[in-house]
Amino acid sequence: MFRDHVKLAIKNLRHRMSRSLLTLLGIAIGIMAIISLMALGEGMQQAITGELSSLSDVIIVSTGGNMFSSFGGGGSTSTGEYFTQRDIAGIERLQGIKEVSTQLSGSGLAEYNGKTTVLSLTGMEVSVMKLQYASQNLEAGGFLNEGEQNKIMIGYSIAHDTFDADISVGGRIKINGEKFFVSGIFGKQGMGGVSSDSMVLMSSRDFKKLTGQSNISSIYLRVNNVNDAESIATTIQNAINENHGKKDFATATTMTSILKTVQNIIGILQLVLVGIASIALVVASIGIMNTMLTSVMERTREIGIMKAIGATTQDIMSIFIIEGVLMSGVGGIIGIILGVFGSQALTLILGSFMSMGGGSFQLVPIITITSVVLAVAVSLIVGVLSSLYPAWRAARMSPIEAVRYE
Repeated sequence: MFRDHVKLAIKNLRHRMSRSLLTLLGIAIGIMAIISLMALGEGMQQAITGELSSLSDVIIVSTGGNMFSSFGGGGSTSTGEYFTQRDIAGIERLQGIKEVSTQLSGSGLAEYNGKTTVLSLTGMEVSVMKLQYASQNLEAGGFLNEGEQNKIMIGYSIAHDTFDADISVGGRIKINGEKFFVSGIFGKQGMGGVSSDSMVLMSSRDFKKLTGQSNISSIYLRVNNVNDAESIATTIQNAINENHGKKDFATATTMTSILKTVQNIIGILQLVLVGIASIALVVASIGIMNTMLTSVMERTREIGIMKAIGATTQDIMSIFIIEGVLMSGVGGIIGIILGVFGSQALTLILGSFMSMGGGSFQLVPIITITSVVLAVAVSLIVGVLSSLYPAWRAARMSPIEAVRYE
């Protein structure tokens, strides 16, 4: 009996092929949008986790709660406050600390191609430099090497906008009267990292020799045991704040907590985008209901004849519900296939924006089994719910009045 219902439903859909195709296309578009956005969100989660998971033993200490500007940024602190050697000594005395490094901030008078201007200078150990700026795109050149002197890395704006001529790798800039060779140029960050666009990065040794200053704007440290990172970060933050007599002078943040925060933000963003995409499914479900109601009106006489020769209310409802489920199910499958290509297209578009903004990690869309099963389930549920009312309308028709219908 069920097989007969399916055959009859397929026959009816074929009879109205154009309308059926347009209806299932609506479902396909909705499912495609959901699959694409879920794949993109999952890919972003994996990419960021891959970038930061290896840094789980790192703690970043910054002034004034401005941690994000120190990680991946540069230049002097926005508060004008700096850490002291007393702070560093206190950290080094703690148990469980593997390594402590600092970021120095200041400014210098730079000269290139006959033009002179003041630039923000950042000095740090080369090992920390590669750690902090590993996620940033390099337009040209490379990072400094251990032991190199009078070599610098510069931001995009300095290389292309600050002076009257572009600066290339190997170019020479005078800073405070000292000649420096450009080793690398960072890609453009724009609004996401203005400070990096306009900074000069050098080794701590060159910074101290050039400026005679030791303004510590950030502290980077590694712990022996990742499980102790949070407690050590809290201890360091409280100790430094006590040293300076302020409750909010410093903020110590573990990379693990940063990773969790970023993942939560991406998760919320993904839910919002999927929610917006689901509007297309709501519209598609209304389309299925409209198609089915139209079909009921057109087949009123046919329904009356079926009921007159013995078709039950359950038979009539079953036929129309199967039609709706077939349309939504096929639309869902097509939507999943389109979602694979859609996620790739979104990745290419997003990748082009990221390359312009200085991003460098590889974003690969990931379609999970869970998202596929969810998409199929949602499409089938939409088909059932959208068909219930039209099926009920068809099933409650009086056979006598239906047969007389013209």
